[in-house]
Amino acid sequence: MFCFISDWPNWIQALSALAIVVLTSLTLVVLRRYAADTKRIANDSSSQVERSQMPFLALIWKRNQTGRDEYSWYLQNQGSGPALNIYRTSHYNDKTSGMVGVSPLAPKADYNIDGITGRQIKEHDFKTEYESLSGRKYRTTVKWQEGQMRTTFEPLT
Repeated sequence: MFCFISDWPNWIQALSALAIVVLTSLTLVVLRRYAADTKRIANDSSSQVERSQMPFLALIWKRNQTGRDEYSWYLQNQGSGPALNIYRTSHYNDKTSGMVGVSPLAPKADYNIDGITGRQIKEHDFKTEYESLSGRKYRTTVKWQEGQMRTTFEPLT
């Protein structure tokens, strides 16, 4: 018994060291979880900002702004952020279709599609590619199937 009592300080020291190792390990586990949660929150918050400023370009048929009873195809930004670096399909009578640039569009702004492309729009696919303020790229594609206009939207990056 005297031997056990004389080793008492060594036992206390060993148990204290073990307790420190256990507590340090638990602290490390908690910190790793906290770092993972912080990273997830940061990613969610940046994607929320992107969604709040995301443009969406749609092809619409509306009355011309001339005041007469004439209608045309327009490219309209129906998103909540500006659309930059816009390229859209352009159809030609005597050559293959190509992509042409369009000036940036603010939210709710529109762009009148040229007459040749407008007349051929139901016979060919129509695509527009553009970027948001953050530089993310998007594409809107319009296809005609059985006389119905089908619009798809996809993020590119």
